[in-house]
Amino acid sequence: MITKDNPSMNSTAESIYLSNADTNIIEQCRAREDAIAHEKYQTEQIAELKNQLENANATIAELQAKLKAYES
Repeated sequence: MITKDNPSMNSTAESIYLSNADTNIIEQCRAREDAIAHEKYQTEQIAELKNQLENANATIAELQAKLKAYES
C-alpha cells in the first residue's frame, strides 16, 4: 500500500478516514432524529384519527337513536 512507506500519506489517509467516519456518524444521527420525529408525527396523527373516529361513532349512535325514536 502506498501509505505503508510514506508517513505523510499515512497521516493524510487517516485524516480522510476519520473525516468520512465523522460524516457517516453525523448522517446516521440525522437519520435517527428524522425517524424519531416521523414516529412522533405518526403517533400524533393516529391519536387524532382515533379521536375523530370516536366522535363520528358517537354522532352515528346519536342519529340512529333519534331515527329510532322518530320511527316509533
